[in-house]
Amino acid sequence: MEPDKVQLLIAEKALTVTFILLICFINWALIITQVKKPMFYQSVKLMMIISLAIGDIIFALFPLVVHARQYFEADKTFMTCTLLTNTTTYMSYLIHFVYGLGLVILAVEVFLRNRIQSIHDNRYKIISAVGASSVPWILGLIIILPLCMSNVDYENQCINSQSLESMFGVSVFLPVSLSIVISIDLNCLYGPTLQQRQITDTDLQPIIVSQQTVAQQENFHYNPLNSNPYPQNAVSYPYPANQQVMNQSSTVNINLNQGVSTIQVTPMNQRIEGQRLILISIIFGLMVVPFASVALRADDIVWPDSMTKTVVTQFVFWLMAARSCLTPLIMIGYSNL
Repeated sequence: MEPDKVQLLIAEKALTVTFILLICFINWALIITQVKKPMFYQSVKLMMIISLAIGDIIFALFPLVVHARQYFEADKTFMTCTLLTNTTTYMSYLIHFVYGLGLVILAVEVFLRNRIQSIHDNRYKIISAVGASSVPWILGLIIILPLCMSNVDYENQCINSQSLESMFGVSVFLPVSLSIVISIDLNCLYGPTLQQRQITDTDLQPIIVSQQTVAQQENFHYNPLNSNPYPQNAVSYPYPANQQVMNQSSTVNINLNQGVSTIQVTPMNQRIEGQRLILISIIFGLMVVPFASVALRADDIVWPDSMTKTVVTQFVFWLMAARSCLTPLIMIGYSNL
């Protein structure tokens, strides 16, 4: 059975225009929600989300626009070998590599957020946020572009002699695997332990830790005649009601080591963020791996007819393009946690 070429062309035009508009609109909305937040340029999380959204907008305005021109223009001479190579490299390899590494950085940021927030140097925070959000792009320029563009014969039939296994392996399968595995591993580290307890008392009560009790293991007896019932060397940690990280949705871990008392707080929001990243990583893999798998084995697949081949190849292509709409939508909710 042969596909109707006229109907197929109309469908391709409609899908291309629709996805260009949707990707641009959703990702611009995602960027706007981030830049409206105070000090967004000091947050690794927000800057990384903005960086990934910019990558999806470039995907819509560069490869998909070139893709649309092939359907709307009768003269195909605009499609030179250089333009075809650049379009294919970004659409099939670079964007997936960048997105996968971006998810890895977001997962690590959730794990290290308490340490990052303890830094009071704003310049260091800005440098960290901008630097972390640039790492996937820098690695992509260093690794993906030479891998996918250095072996192209621009003078003879525009053939790339580089193996598809190495290109898809590095740009798709590796970052997808890393994003899923690291997100799951780091999320498991937030599970409750025996040293953690939930705060159930919402009264404004201080947490009293006696250094003398820890260092010398001596018992303290309360004297009602003493106006100061606490030891003189006790350290009081206030518990304000308006401090969000110390509410009922937080987990507090108190570590006492050699007379020095510390409090480590792990907000429940960070656990939810970790779970949300696992969901995004899995969706990312489910939407880009089928395209890479079909493209990788295109020469070995025996299609029963042309209609089946057209349906499958078009489905995995537009499934890959739909990733630039779906994961940014989830990112909007993730960024608000």
